[in-house]
Amino acid sequence: MMTLLKYDFRRNWNTLLAGLAVLIIVQIGLALFFSEVTGSVIGVIAYIGAGVAIYVKMIKTYRSNIRSFNRRLVPVTGLSHVLSPIIFGTLCWLGLMVVAAIHYFIYSTTHTGINFTSYINDSGIHLSEILNVLLFLWWVAMFSIIIIFLSISIGGSFRFKTGPWISIVAFFVLINVISWLENIIFSGRFNPNELFHFTEESTALSFTSNRITWSDGTWASIIFEIIVAVILVGVAVYLNNKKVEV
Repeated sequence: MMTLLKYDFRRNWNTLLAGLAVLIIVQIGLALFFSEVTGSVIGVIAYIGAGVAIYVKMIKTYRSNIRSFNRRLVPVTGLSHVLSPIIFGTLCWLGLMVVAAIHYFIYSTTHTGINFTSYINDSGIHLSEILNVLLFLWWVAMFSIIIIFLSISIGGSFRFKTGPWISIVAFFVLINVISWLENIIFSGRFNPNELFHFTEESTALSFTSNRITWSDGTWASIIFEIIVAVILVGVAVYLNNKKVEV
């Protein structure tokens, strides 16, 4: 798998560097030519856009893994074709978070006159709760990407030109079936509001922690999704090895 992962990074390295350069230039431009509030809002949107671009790159990498004839010549297992894009995207997201953290540190040290507490009330929020939210968002992204991967494999198993449309239909069918099963078993999925409570006021946006991290129901739901994810990955590997046309 490391061989395939190194190949993914080597092939996308120039794109990643170009995206990083554009992101830095955009943030510098926002700091120089926009007001503090406007620049901060657009800056956050830029980071979200970069995260979405990484997500799309993961999907394109997976499709290339299973459809390209040259990639089939790489001496790796079928499971590696699924795990490599996931690890690739996770490492890219971690790199993006490091860049965002450095940006925040530089911004906070160079704008000492700004008092963020006058705009945002983050009372009761601890680092562990922020990490819980990030971990939850990562799992949601990974579970969704596994469903997308299987949908691509299902569409690739047909020789017809309607393969992409079959992938789209398969994605919505899988999403609805899994959500239906989870709602029946656990009476609804984990709600992020269990971690934080958001209140918009006339002068500020208040973030307060409900001090609820991972309840028994949440853990049961996550374990259920992990089991489902393993099954979906197994089906995707089977289709890639036996059915998908290169």
